[in-house]
Amino acid sequence: MAIAVTLKTTPRTQRGSAAAIKLRKQGLVPAIVYGHKLANAQIAVNAEELDRAIRVQHVRVLELDINGKLETVLIRELQWDYLGKQMIHVDFERKDRAELVRVTVPVELRNAPKQTGGGVLDQPLHTLHVECPLGNIPEGIRIDITNLTLGNPIHVKELVLPEGIKVLESPDAVVVQLKLPGIEPVAAVVAEPGAGPEVIKPEKKKGDEDAEDTKK
Repeated sequence: MAIAVTLKTTPRTQRGSAAAIKLRKQGLVPAIVYGHKLANAQIAVNAEELDRAIRVQHVRVLELDINGKLETVLIRELQWDYLGKQMIHVDFERKDRAELVRVTVPVELRNAPKQTGGGVLDQPLHTLHVECPLGNIPEGIRIDITNLTLGNPIHVKELVLPEGIKVLESPDAVVVQLKLPGIEPVAAVVAEPGAGPEVIKPEKKKGDEDAEDTKK
């Protein structure tokens, strides 16, 4: 699991693209905090600290220090510039670590098959939609493929999952398999409609136009 990270915040008193650009030049990322039926908080966070938390520490959930009060938040949306180098805006949603969330996690294959039978590795599912407590989001679902053999794919229902983790894809969906060259791979069975992760389609909020202004 990702380690606990706390970021200090700076309140934002000015709005608009000019103010947002000024913040970025100071090494800050404009952000908004919302949810739990509380008022939206317009803040800024240190860009270097946030980048390290995401890229190095693989954080999705963190604590924000807002005016001396710690709030648990989920990173709902992170916007980058057109080069994908600079963070231009981030949305944080207030959460409780015990509540269930739906997120996408990567599938991590470990080792190599001892016997391939002439087959080549095929992985229909590189990510999985899971439901789990906010404080228990896995960095990835690890699969040992040492004993994978031709004609015996690994299905979702055969995965060994961490406690409290539920995969939303069909139990019969093939995650990884060996297939003979020239044979069409098995199509992945996706999650049911409406079962997608919360972090994929964040709701649009009113009153925070900094990110939109940068696109114009």
